[in-house]
Amino acid sequence: MRKMILYAVISALSTTAVVSQEMTQTVRGTIVDEVTEYPLIGATIKIIGSDPLIGAVGDFDGNFRIENVPAGRHTFQIAFIGYEEVVLSDILVHTGKSTSLNIRMQESMLAMEQVVVVGTRPKDLPINEMASVSARSFSVEETRRYAGGLDDPGRMVSAFAGVTSTSLGENAIIIRGNAPKGVQYRMEGIEIPNPSHFGGATVSGGGFVTLLSNQVLANSDFLTGAFPSEYGNALSGVFDMNLRTGNRDEAEHTFQAGLLGLDIASEGPFKKGGTSSYLFNYRYSTLGLIEPVLPDEANSIRYQDLSYKLNFPTEKAGEFSVWGIGGKDYGRKNEEPLTDPSKWENEDHRQDYEYGFFVGATGLRHKINFGEKSMLQTNIVASVNDAYWDVDRLDNALTLVPDTRVDNLTGQYSFSTSLNHKFSKRHANKTGLTLHRQFFTILISESPGNQPPLQTSVDQDGTTNRMQAFTQSKFRLSEGVTVNVGVHSQYFALTDQTTLEPRAGIQVQPNYKHTFSLGYGNHSQVEDAKIYFVQSPSGEILNGDLKLSRAHHFVFSYDWLIAESVRLKIEPYYQQLYEVPVAADSSFSMLNYSQDWFLTQELVNEGKGRNYGLDLTLERFLKDNFYYLVTGSVFTSEYKGGDKVWRNTRYDRGYSFNILAGKEWEVGANDNKRLGLNVRMNMMGGLRYSPVDEAASVAAEEVMFDEYNAYDYKSPAVNYLDFTITYRKNKPNKSTVWALQIKNLLGNEDFDGYGYNYAEGKTEEIRSVVMIPNLTYKIEF
Repeated sequence: MRKMILYAVISALSTTAVVSQEMTQTVRGTIVDEVTEYPLIGATIKIIGSDPLIGAVGDFDGNFRIENVPAGRHTFQIAFIGYEEVVLSDILVHTGKSTSLNIRMQESMLAMEQVVVVGTRPKDLPINEMASVSARSFSVEETRRYAGGLDDPGRMVSAFAGVTSTSLGENAIIIRGNAPKGVQYRMEGIEIPNPSHFGGATVSGGGFVTLLSNQVLANSDFLTGAFPSEYGNALSGVFDMNLRTGNRDEAEHTFQAGLLGLDIASEGPFKKGGTSSYLFNYRYSTLGLIEPVLPDEANSIRYQDLSYKLNFPTEKAGEFSVWGIGGKDYGRKNEEPLTDPSKWENEDHRQDYEYGFFVGATGLRHKINFGEKSMLQTNIVASVNDAYWDVDRLDNALTLVPDTRVDNLTGQYSFSTSLNHKFSKRHANKTGLTLHRQFFTILISESPGNQPPLQTSVDQDGTTNRMQAFTQSKFRLSEGVTVNVGVHSQYFALTDQTTLEPRAGIQVQPNYKHTFSLGYGNHSQVEDAKIYFVQSPSGEILNGDLKLSRAHHFVFSYDWLIAESVRLKIEPYYQQLYEVPVAADSSFSMLNYSQDWFLTQELVNEGKGRNYGLDLTLERFLKDNFYYLVTGSVFTSEYKGGDKVWRNTRYDRGYSFNILAGKEWEVGANDNKRLGLNVRMNMMGGLRYSPVDEAASVAAEEVMFDEYNAYDYKSPAVNYLDFTITYRKNKPNKSTVWALQIKNLLGNEDFDGYGYNYAEGKTEEIRSVVMIPNLTYKIEF
């Protein structure tokens, strides 16, 4: 009977012909089981409301292809006997490039003959089926559509509840009051270095802009607390990102020119009729291109990046893919230091400097199914993060002498393997192991108190090992009750420490409109390598036995689907951090860490922290060409340093509110032109800082802070408006897109701390206006 139904559906969909003068495009993709990624042969996909019916059926590899889909936004319905229906709303189809959909379906708890769909899979549901709370997926289109996103996932997610930014000029994020260094980035299922240009220059965990182009990214997950047990070495959040697979049927290309960079992307089959494909994107900074015509005093800043994925499916040996990302950055001060001390106003006037960064990761991934119940995935990855920074400074005798030398090379070779197995429709398990061989070559020196000669604070060359293992299970106790339980373990050979980290979550869904969830996670994180090798003037290693920072996460969640495309989400949470590195008898704590290349303190694991608050989200998913997102967070972030005093952390902004809205208009016949307008208003409390010790600052001729009253002061609140307008024009076999993105449209000031003014002999506030405009033109063909 099942085969007869399947053949009837295939026949009905296959004989549908679309004869129209409208401009059309192909929609392609795969339909697989969400746990094992086993292809769902014969799954149907159709466009709701199409007349005559437009659709397709998944083949023996789960692939489908729908020809002659009219340009515009469409809603797709995916069905398969024994599985819960999936509805993808308002998917954009345009003539320049085929639309790719990778669809994961969940097996129904009901008997096949009893399957009745009463609701659809929420649009923001995370790809990782083991995530119970504080997780959502985001699409590549949203990084462009959300005002202020600048095609950067880091900037885009700052609109989500519980997430704030460090500054307008950086893409580092603060999750629920935690330092940006607590965020982990993953690519294709394995940990990678922070994928940002100038990453770690001023803030660990962030940089200027992402090196990941939205031309190559696929839909990905963002997790902000109590994450599943497969995620280790992260205290605050996880970006779990994927590269999409290139078009295996035909070649497609993209060229984009903008104020931030020049992009060239291409994808297609290695040979016509084959199943293997390639995908790559290369970008070079516009500042680097126009540097020859800039004034001589303008600083040199240039960057470039490359992303790629090569995919090789086989009939019996599974699927192989080779992927990689990489970015190279360079900066130099071109203006000579001022040799007239009376003209010195700040430290920059007596310095000459040059710096560079390189970050990269490349890997081989293999996936293979063992029947319908099991899938094995294996990764072999090499990653590296290299930074250098040389600063020379005029001394009081007006001689240019070395002031700072940083050479920081770190990386790792990683091997990971994991097995997904579905014991039944009620029980699925994922178990995995990751081995890291870490390497480092670090030399950091500076002039203490700006007085030569250089003094070395880190000088280390070596290797160490790190191992992670996990197991997690998903139990569907009934149609409305799901339990996720697991454990993660991490071993760090450098300090000979092993952790055991339980994770658990439960979801109760009395009906498709209401979902109650509760999650718990125990988490740990390794510090940057340079922290462990801080040495005394005599060369003694001070932090060689430092333990891992730990945290307990507790989250409750209530999700109410108010209407078909409108939902309200409420998440109160509490985080308890412990074994945090602090300096004895001091207010210093790594919970306040931003970036300090010249840390010289001996640390002990006696610090604590606590973050608690409430996150609210009211969201209307894109429907009928309109969406909005309203988020609010109120929170407190506190810590206890080595002096045993509880204080507010640097990142305790206290509150954050976002209002996003966007509207699209069809302005041409047959949807040939599409105009989009998006705005975002952000209001958040200021970062906290320590009061300035003016007398000590004047004596040292540099800013000195009163660390006894650490973070007693709060910078002014931050309010800014972001704006994005897009104009797409569809033409036969190509489309063009003009986009104007402006961050901080009103030009509001940002507080950047304090500097020492030599001319006036005192400290002064530093305020800046960071407005980032990005005008781009893109052609897809």
